[in-house]
Amino acid sequence: MVRTPTKVTNTVLLLLLPLLTITGCAKLLGVEEGLAPEDEPYLFDRWDPDFELAQPCQEVSDQTLADHGIERWENPYRVPDAEGLDSCSFMTSNQGVIHLSGAAYKLATLEAEASPLDYEVDSKKQPALAFKDDEIDDFCRIAAETPRGTVEVGFSSPPLDDLPVFEECLQAEMYFDLLIGEKLNEYRAN
Repeated sequence: MVRTPTKVTNTVLLLLLPLLTITGCAKLLGVEEGLAPEDEPYLFDRWDPDFELAQPCQEVSDQTLADHGIERWENPYRVPDAEGLDSCSFMTSNQGVIHLSGAAYKLATLEAEASPLDYEVDSKKQPALAFKDDEIDDFCRIAAETPRGTVEVGFSSPPLDDLPVFEECLQAEMYFDLLIGEKLNEYRAN
């Protein structure tokens, strides 16, 4: 499995869709703040003074990364962070890629737009979803909804390993537990 510029560009474009929904569309339609009723099942209201976005990228300690042979990776194709999105990427010691994010959209958005996978996420994380952005996405992604947004960890195996989807999802969930872990309960206690 080789990460070609086309695959990376497609992944970036698929990640942009929820971002545009969150940040741009409301202003283009003349809505300055608040959500339209039809958006409420899909988005968190970033204009609500009580809403505080989960920011897992800023809460992962360098010590945790070092202890597990993980390095921060500045992905040249990554979606730029914006209001309503906090994202980052990491590289494992064997060249696997981890994507971590917190976003102001709900699981219903992913259920409507992504490709669900036949993988059962641990019941402690529910409501949660295992998915790929689309059929050509190299990542298995595990997302869990909280009152502070949806937190997500994606994993893609090293190019020469080409793991089956189930194995990639096991890895994604393991990294979810490592990088988000108990913070999930804190995000949900909001």
